[in-house]
Amino acid sequence: MEKQTGSFNKEERRLDKKTLLWVLLGILIVGIAGINLWSVLNKKPESTPTVAAASVPDFTLTNQQGHPFGLSDMASKIWVADFIFTHCPTICPAMTLEMARLQSEFATEPIYFVSFSVDPERDTPDVLSRYATQYGADERRWHFLTGEKEHIHQLAQKGFKLGAGYRGSELLHSARFVLITPDGNIHGRYDSRSKAALARLRRDVNALLGK
Repeated sequence: MEKQTGSFNKEERRLDKKTLLWVLLGILIVGIAGINLWSVLNKKPESTPTVAAASVPDFTLTNQQGHPFGLSDMASKIWVADFIFTHCPTICPAMTLEMARLQSEFATEPIYFVSFSVDPERDTPDVLSRYATQYGADERRWHFLTGEKEHIHQLAQKGFKLGAGYRGSELLHSARFVLITPDGNIHGRYDSRSKAALARLRRDVNALLGK
């Protein structure tokens, strides 16, 4: 009987050790969970950086009809701008086609479009007029502008915060559309190659229209 009792005591001690380990493990798990919960509940919300509204600087250029055209002509209007050139063999045709789609989709709304040529030396008013006709541009709502090259490149870079310039003999420009509010501020920039960005552009236009 004594040997049997001793065997029971050893077994009980083993069970007690296992129980103690499980209890300690449970306490550890609960403690870690509590620390994580405390850190989540007490985490300070990240502050949203304040972005100052950027306004489009004043400009005066020439449209596809050969008439002076400037920022004052877009006063109190919602408009979408881009920078292209008519001899562009890469992204410009797709950009202009997307702009034409926007013109069609918002045909009954007071939405306007401005395409600045980054190659104004070749893109004369006559060239721009033919290009506009090719894409079905409504000249009352979609304006193609030309002028002094340096002025347009500076307007792209410093005014719209878009790339424009040369890399060797290659003419570079951004593929983004820019949405401008009636007070002349830049509402957003949208990659014309991205379906998601273009969907966001359409939502933002509708929001500005109050829809």
